[in-house]
Amino acid sequence: MRRTMKLALGAAPMLLALQLSGCASDEGPGGTEAAQQAAIEETALGGEALSQRRTDLMRAWRDLIHLDETMQGLSDRNDSRSVVLLDNFIAEYMARHLEPLLAPDWQSSHPEVMALDANLRFMKAQLLANMRYTRKVQESIDDLEKRFEGRENMLVEYPVGEQRSLGEALEMLRDQKWNS
Repeated sequence: MRRTMKLALGAAPMLLALQLSGCASDEGPGGTEAAQQAAIEETALGGEALSQRRTDLMRAWRDLIHLDETMQGLSDRNDSRSVVLLDNFIAEYMARHLEPLLAPDWQSSHPEVMALDANLRFMKAQLLANMRYTRKVQESIDDLEKRFEGRENMLVEYPVGEQRSLGEALEMLRDQKWNS
C-alpha cells in the first residue's frame, strides 16, 4: 500500500503537467474558423444584416461610378500622371474594400441583393478594362459566368444607365476587354 501511495504521489505531478501542457497549446479543432465564418454568413441572410449589406453594396456601386467618371474625365484631358495616381488608388480601393464585400457567395443568389451584386461585379470589370488589366477582366468575366450560371436572362445595368440581359452584358464586356 505504501508503495502504491508513493507511485500515485510521484505520478500526480507528471499527470498534472501533461494536462496543463495540453490546455496551454494553441492547437484547436480544425475548421473552427471556417465554421464560424459560415455561421456569420448564415445570419447575414435576413433582417438588419441584409439591409446593411444592401446599403454597403449600393455605396460601393456609387463609389465605382464616381471613380469611373473621374477616370474618363482624366483620360479625356490626357492627364496621364493623374490617371496613374487614380489607377493606384482604385487598385487599393478594390483590394481593401471591394474584394471583401464581394467575397460571400450567398449574395450572388439572394433575391434581394443578387442584382446589386451583379451590377457591382460588372462595374468592377469595366473599371479594370479601363485600366487595361485584361487578365483581371477575364477573371471577373469567369467569376460572373460561374456565379450567375443559368441566369443569363437576368437584367443588369451595364453599361451604367442601360439595362440588358446578363448574357448580352457579358458579351459587351468581353468586347470592351480588348477595346479599352
